[in-house]
Amino acid sequence: MMAPYCGVVRSRAGRIGRKSRRKDVTQENMNAALRLDQTTIVLVEDDPQSRASLASLLESEGAHVVAAADAESGIEAALHLMPDAVVCDLDLPEMDGFYLIQRLRDHEIRGDHAPAVAIALTGHTDESWRLRSIGEGFQHFMTKPAQPDALITLLRGAIDARHAS
Repeated sequence: MMAPYCGVVRSRAGRIGRKSRRKDVTQENMNAALRLDQTTIVLVEDDPQSRASLASLLESEGAHVVAAADAESGIEAALHLMPDAVVCDLDLPEMDGFYLIQRLRDHEIRGDHAPAVAIALTGHTDESWRLRSIGEGFQHFMTKPAQPDALITLLRGAIDARHAS
């Protein structure tokens, strides 16, 4: 068995030390913190391809994802699970994403639950959609197609802030 590489390094202060290529536990912890490990996310998207790709993305980051195709199923899942976050399309059949967020926020208030992070996801780029989304109870607004890195970064930051408060 070959020993890990260890080299002699000189610090900025001129001290000589040893450098190892072993994994740093702190770095592993930081990498896990950048993921969505141990978070529960309800994803509501009526387009099957979009729903599958978003669910796959979130699961690849360590999240437990419950995906729903309509607002009623999304509400059921959210009220049952009280997730860390809800990512919801606004244009859904029968009942839209605004209906879902109103029901969820009402339940959170009546039950004295911490509000879930809520991200409105839509193809509408008009400012009026963003303003209405925020006014109805979503904290964040993203246009489709969602950029994977931007969505993960937004979720991680918002979920961390939720847990810190």
